[in-house]
Amino acid sequence: MKRDYLLAALFGSTMILTACGGGGGGGGAGPGPDPDPDPDPTDCPAGFDGLDFLSCDGNTFTVSGTIDQDFTMTADRDWILDGQVLVGGGNIEISDNAEAQQVKDDGVVLTIEAGTDIRGLTDGVLIVTRGSRMEANGTVSAPITFSSLDADFDGLGEWGGVIIQGFAPQFRSGNLGECFAPGDTFCNLAGEGGAGFFGGNDPADDSGTVRYVRIAEGGTAVGVDDEVNGLTMQGVGYQTTVEYVQVHNNLDDAFEWFGGTVNARYIVATGNDDDSIDYDEGYMGNIQYALVLMGDRETPEGNNDPRGIEANSSDDEYVPQTNATLANVTLLGAAANNNPASANGAQPGMRLRGALTTAIYNTAVNNFDTGCIRIDDADPDADGPITELVLSDVTLVNVIGDCQDGFYDRRDADTETGVTGAATFTVDDAYAINEAIAELGSPTTIVATSNGSGFVFDQTDYIGAVEPGTAAGDAWWAGWTLPGTLVPEEEGPAPADFVSCNGDICTIEGTIDTDYTLVNSVQWILDGQVLVGGGNIQIADNAEAQQIKDDGVTLTIQPGTDIRGLTDGVLIVTRGSKLEAAGTANAPITFSSLDENFDGLGEWGGVIVQGFAPQFRSGNLGVCFAPGDTFCNLAGEGGAGFFGGDDPADDSGTIRYVRIAEGGTAVGVDDEVNGLTMQGVGHATQVAYVQVHNNLDDAFEWFGGTVNARYIVATGNDDDSIDYDEGYMGNIQYAIVIMADRETPEGNNDPRGIEANSSDDEYVTQTNATLANVTILGAASNNNPASANGAQPGMRLRGALTTAIYNTAVNNFDTGCIRIDDADPDADGPITELVLSDVTLVNVIGDCQDGFYDRRDADTETNSGAATFGVDAALALTGSPTITAPTIVPVDNGSGFEFDATDYIGAVEPGTAAGEAWWAGWTLPGTVAAP
Repeated sequence: MKRDYLLAALFGSTMILTACGGGGGGGGAGPGPDPDPDPDPTDCPAGFDGLDFLSCDGNTFTVSGTIDQDFTMTADRDWILDGQVLVGGGNIEISDNAEAQQVKDDGVVLTIEAGTDIRGLTDGVLIVTRGSRMEANGTVSAPITFSSLDADFDGLGEWGGVIIQGFAPQFRSGNLGECFAPGDTFCNLAGEGGAGFFGGNDPADDSGTVRYVRIAEGGTAVGVDDEVNGLTMQGVGYQTTVEYVQVHNNLDDAFEWFGGTVNARYIVATGNDDDSIDYDEGYMGNIQYALVLMGDRETPEGNNDPRGIEANSSDDEYVPQTNATLANVTLLGAAANNNPASANGAQPGMRLRGALTTAIYNTAVNNFDTGCIRIDDADPDADGPITELVLSDVTLVNVIGDCQDGFYDRRDADTETGVTGAATFTVDDAYAINEAIAELGSPTTIVATSNGSGFVFDQTDYIGAVEPGTAAGDAWWAGWTLPGTLVPEEEGPAPADFVSCNGDICTIEGTIDTDYTLVNSVQWILDGQVLVGGGNIQIADNAEAQQIKDDGVTLTIQPGTDIRGLTDGVLIVTRGSKLEAAGTANAPITFSSLDENFDGLGEWGGVIVQGFAPQFRSGNLGVCFAPGDTFCNLAGEGGAGFFGGDDPADDSGTIRYVRIAEGGTAVGVDDEVNGLTMQGVGHATQVAYVQVHNNLDDAFEWFGGTVNARYIVATGNDDDSIDYDEGYMGNIQYAIVIMADRETPEGNNDPRGIEANSSDDEYVTQTNATLANVTILGAASNNNPASANGAQPGMRLRGALTTAIYNTAVNNFDTGCIRIDDADPDADGPITELVLSDVTLVNVIGDCQDGFYDRRDADTETNSGAATFGVDAALALTGSPTITAPTIVPVDNGSGFEFDATDYIGAVEPGTAAGEAWWAGWTLPGTVAAP
């Protein structure tokens, strides 16, 4: 019976998710529904018709036989592998060099689009034969997935796997030398898994790209002890790219190299039933950054003997040409390798054997009861050491192990340096090592195996696959690996008095009065003022202030969470409590209104964070707290209640990779909510990678406090983009401001890129901020002379403030780039007194119609003034002056903040590709572009 039997329903719901990154550790989709076993095949649509290897049933495309021409698997189709699917015909037994050349000339390319889902029938195997290529180039947010037909990723041996073959050399077992005869360009080596023939004499052979690819549930047996590995590389050359690849729940090995020279970086092996990393038959290459989590099944299948690393074969099958260097590997054992009642279930973390040469650097092994590392020499005649042993040569540098029976099983390494040996360690949720032993203090010199590729290792100064201190959401494996394989499966929302749920929509109202987590598996709605803690009350005395701190709660928001506000929805994090909103570049946290786009304005409130840090009162009346008091009672904008205190180091949590859109609803006349309001927030709070888009009031506003910020983006806001006042003392580096393209600001809004301090009798001399690497791009909203408030400068710096601005650019503000005002407290002009502002500009350029300054010049000016420039797709400046990196002096607010020393003007370094800019990948789609 023909087996092209899967309906579009199999993938309909999952394909959309696959192309969108997931939150937390796992990216892409979860599994889809089970297939209909018997659909009716139809003709393939235009562009796919007339292909012998393809049959179609609606949106489900089944591939069988040989792909004999260049072909693309697109992400909008559902793909099935039926039997052995060959890419090209190079796995034949080649008779001479002419035929080998013909195989290369006839080679085809299989391209797989990012986000594509490919499923295998029980006998489905993809074999990329020598002479042909696979270009499987996924992305972190849209990985390519290979799996079986069923609706999850927890199977084992349910289909075959991916086999790549090349013309690179292999060396024969028993030390019989390279596989090709003198003068030949080919070998005829029978590949595992019934894959046909591979090999040749070209170490630089190119079999394509395998990047951001996940392979799950494979390893079907094709014979006794002959299963298919997850990713098999048979004679694959070093021009091939292998990086960001996961193999999960494979019945046989996860990754196996049979000879060849292909290097690899960033690989993950989880839950596999046999070895996770296996290299042999003269493999010569390099591997850096590998994370291995062994299977938790009690008993391995069949003859499987699961190790984290197995290298080479034993005794009479030895291959002394096998030579590999590995660095930054973490091997974590589990039940599969620790079952003494199982014939093969008690295994070491590594078995290095067969007269190989291998060097392993900055690596950690944990939870292999029989020992972390077993090293064997080769005994070709099987008589023990009586006549001969061919020795393995193993070098360990900074390799630590935590295994019940000790570090070594059998003999020691030949060379041992650094902190190598037994050491107890644990890993955090990023799989970085917690203990100080993992931090080496200086980079290790890691020497690559010379295979002609010129591979260079990152010279890391830490042990393990992930750098200590990395957040789980920022680890290199986060966002693209299979959900639930490295982080726990999604959890549902916890019950609470302030939460009500209807299906996958949960509404919050009132006060969050206990530690609580907004999980990313549901959508959240803010109904009215939602308070985190109760610290916005009017405090009577220091005892009550301390009680507020003691009673403080933490609201945690998982990466990738979506929070939407009703018209009156506002999130207020009150003093004494915390917001831990730590999104990731792949899974940012999003606040917006109820509708399905981000183009509204003032459709809900915003986010207000309050703290116990100082504020200074307008009119130069001094600090907000009375002598001896630890608190202030300042009424916050937006009807937020009271804030402030005496603690510049106050901690209100983390706001990282967060997007806030469509806010700014008015709560009174000239009293709208800013996108992100910081009222008396202390410098222990972390603010980085935050975007405010289309806010009716200001984007970012600091009311006093000391919290610093890096990497902020303000786009399309109707009032000021960056506003600091009331004695704010802090530092800001890397900011992009793109003004709104609306012709007329709303109400009394007067949109400027930066507004600092208040005027005249409301002056605050304590306001003191340093900014660096800011790009401010004007648009229609600030250039409309017909609007009462629509003609504004790029910056207005006023009210007797002190501010220094470095390496910054302002463009397209018709009334001038920078306006500086002094304070006139009695409103009589300069007759009696002016309290002067103090403004320093270093490497600040402007391209504005009415000139660089509006009103007076800066007090100190270095390499600053009018200059014409443009911006490219990355928002980096083009045509700007060349500068040397200045010494950027931060405001001393007690935080120890240090500016990056930059030798360029603007928020993005020139030469940066748009996709590599710091704002790329996490900001709202289509919002960061030159107006």
